Amino acid sequence: MYGLVNNGVRTYVIASHGENVWRKICKHARVPDEKYENLTAYDDAHTYALVGAVAETLDMPAEQVLQVFGEFWVGFSKSSALGKLIDQRCDTLIGRIRGLDEMHERIQLTMPHLNPPSFEFEERADGTHRLHYMSMREGLAPMVVGLLKGMAAECGVTIEITHVVRRSDGADHDVFNLRIASDAD
Repeated sequence: MYGLVNNGVRTYVIASHGENVWRKICKHARVPDEKYENLTAYDDAHTYALVGAVAETLDMPAEQVLQVFGEFWVGFSKSSALGKLIDQRCDTLIGRIRGLDEMHERIQLTMPHLNPPSFEFEERADGTHRLHYMSMREGLAPMVVGLLKGMAAECGVTIEITHVVRRSDGADHDVFNLRIASDAD
């Protein structure tokens, strides 16, 4: 993953728990206590080690760490050097979700080694929605839940998310049912 993600983890931990906790996490993960180069690709194992160390140090399940980080990421990424590429210029949650692949395509122009996830959005007859999340990386579905919650909060809407198909259970991708209140698209 790119350094921007690792810097996001670093910023979240320092802002929420302080620099001493961040140093403890780095030691536990056996990674240097450093700022990351946002546009440098780091081995995914490095990021997974950080998340695991955050989970153990803060005594939280890794899934919860990823979800909380996903919510934090929404604001952090917009204030980053890539904020203009990440800004989707859309006022509705549905519009933002539909634009995720296009956003990743814009980012890929700056980060050529990016292996972004892909999303397919479906409207259902009962007024709910279904989101398919496909990624070469395993275990990041909880971060998607956090991202969706963070985007919903930014849009001022309420979202209920049910993880109905799990890659961790052997499926080829994750599927979420979404119930969005007060989102006119």
